[in-house]
Amino acid sequence: MGSKPNNDWYFEYLDRISNLEFKSKPSMQGGTALRYQAAREAQGDRALCGQIAQALVPRLAGSTVLLMTGTGNPVWLAQGETDGPSGVAVLTRIFSNLGVRTCVLSESRFLPGIQAAIQAGGSPLLSEEAWQERNNGTLLLAFPEGAAAAPQFVEQLMNRIQGISAAFFIEKPGPNAIGIFHNSSGKPKDSDWVAHAHVLNDELRKLGVLTVGVGDGGNEIGFGRIREHLLESHPYGRDCGCPCHGGLLDSTVVDFQLPASVSNWGGYAIAGAIAIELSRFNLMPTWSEVAQTIIAPTTEGAFDGYSGQPTATADGTSLEANQAIYALMLEALRMAQESRQGPLK
Repeated sequence: MGSKPNNDWYFEYLDRISNLEFKSKPSMQGGTALRYQAAREAQGDRALCGQIAQALVPRLAGSTVLLMTGTGNPVWLAQGETDGPSGVAVLTRIFSNLGVRTCVLSESRFLPGIQAAIQAGGSPLLSEEAWQERNNGTLLLAFPEGAAAAPQFVEQLMNRIQGISAAFFIEKPGPNAIGIFHNSSGKPKDSDWVAHAHVLNDELRKLGVLTVGVGDGGNEIGFGRIREHLLESHPYGRDCGCPCHGGLLDSTVVDFQLPASVSNWGGYAIAGAIAIELSRFNLMPTWSEVAQTIIAPTTEGAFDGYSGQPTATADGTSLEANQAIYALMLEALRMAQESRQGPLK
């Protein structure tokens, strides 16, 4: 009696489910397992979502959690994509249910789709005045584009928001070792078109704030944590093929990096791990709510990141496939609950 339950196997299930590979891009096929294994070996060889949850939970009470997402390009994804906002929406929902404020940041062009996802997921979006008065809910803020704007914005943000316990970067591009941003195919991004969110990560780490990266291609913030482990195995690790020839791998070092087959799935896995760690098995939203977090951004101009089409898919995976992944994660929670309480009636 009184001993802490061993959740390791259930965290394992969540990690593995989030890394079931379904890739239609030939350049991405076969890489999911390589990225996950590299991350696993570099970070203690234990389930990563469990490590994140265990590091995060003791910090949460009375705090604020920052989350960043949003990616695209001016031609194919001018108002963002469907991967990223849903993972953020599920996390803001559970933090809200735990009485934890969240602040979600992105470039202004991506915020409408992100806002739609968060609203669909059931987290209250608030004015800053109301947000400061409540112990839950979500505040949306625009992070300005370009390198020159980032330091001043981050400084102002640190003065504006107190009690930050953690920051999540989900499907958020970061620069390679020579400062160039890329998409998952190795094509460069205009540095003045993207938010330099890695500046926020670096400042938060100086302050002892927990930082977590979730990504699926290697170009997203957080892969700097395992960059050296991927240089040879990633097809664009050493050379991206663009004029910079510096590789697409992000160079931003976070406290924890969780690769996933689809970044949304990594967000769901972390949410599930928090629920298991707290023995709060009903924290997770229903599938019908999660489905709407994938659909809703398309009503605001977001497209699927693989096809460039306004479809209710994420990185080419159908809504049905996403439902199956989410159902498996809920099954992991059910099994964890049953192991603690006996068979559920």
